[in-house]
This record gives sequence, structure tokens and C-alpha cells, in this order.
Amino acid sequence: MMILLASALLTFAAAQDVPPLTETVEIAPQVEFQTPQERLTARLDALATADEAAARPLVDEIFALWAHSGSDTISLLMDRGHAAEAAGDLDIAARMYDHVTALAPEFAEGWLAAGRIATQLEDWTYAFETLNTALTLEPRRFDAYVTLGRVLENAQAIGAALDAYEEALAIHPTYAPAVQAKARIDAAQAGRAL
Repeated sequence: MMILLASALLTFAAAQDVPPLTETVEIAPQVEFQTPQERLTARLDALATADEAAARPLVDEIFALWAHSGSDTISLLMDRGHAAEAAGDLDIAARMYDHVTALAPEFAEGWLAAGRIATQLEDWTYAFETLNTALTLEPRRFDAYVTLGRVLENAQAIGAALDAYEEALAIHPTYAPAVQAKARIDAAQAGRAL
């Protein structure tokens, strides 16, 4: 009998706390949905004014967005290319990236990877072509500007190399490879001026 009475009291108390069924509760989303392209643009915009610490997570997300091909085949080829590159097998890496550029000619990441390998193999003409293609497809690739700057330095086009490094810094002002390369060229030019 005691259990029945306690149960009835709990049911009555719970019924008193329930809001009327005529009220509706709307829950607003915490973050508005963004497409990958919108997220990329937002992260790149934030990167332009971020200090070094704030830039790190932005760069990680930007690279992840750029690396997403939307194709399992392209992802597999890119993974194999990265693995071959890490193992020092540049010929295999070059073949994997060439397959990517043939299968997905609109995928800037493949062109950039092919250009990066071409610079390591000192195939400067192909490196220049692939990097220009990557930058045509994605003109905000600060890392491609740095690689292009290295190609231009090798060709003794120092002014053009400096322009490439400055383009990278306009997008990502704290990008260490661009900061260092620009400082190196500035110091060399200051030395010549003396």
C-alpha cells in the first residue's frame, strides 16, 4: 500500500511540472551550416589576420579542405603518392600524382603535388607548368606560391620569386617558409645594394 501511495504522489508531482502541450520550443542551431567552399573561404579570410597561434588550426582545416577530392580513387592515388614521397621514391610518387592530374584535372591538390615532386627531381619546366595550373585552379594556395618562388629562384628570376613569396604572405602572413624566403631575398638584395 505504501508503494502504491508513493507511486501516485510521484505521478501527480511529475504531472504538475510538465508544460502544457500547446507550447512549442524552437531550438536554433549553434552554428549555421556552411558548404566546404564557404568554410574554406571563411578560414582563408580569418587566416589573413591571424597571429601564428591562431593560424595553426586554421591552416590544418584549410589543408584538409583542399585535400578532399570527393573521389575514393583520387584519394587512394594521393595517399599512395604521399607514401611513396615519404619513403623517398619520387618516381612512384610522380606517377601517382600524374594519374591524379589525368583523372581529376580540376583538382588543384594533384597539380601542386606533381609540381612539388618535379622541383625535387629538378624538372623545372614541368614544375612551373604544374604549379601555375594549381594556382589557376586555386589562387589562394599559399604553399603553391612558395614552391613556385623556389622554382623562380632556381631560374634566377629573383624579382618574380619575391613576388610569389609576397603573394603567399598576403594570404597567410605568418607562413614560415614564405617569411624565411622573403627575408633571405631581402637580405641578399640589401647586401648587393651596399
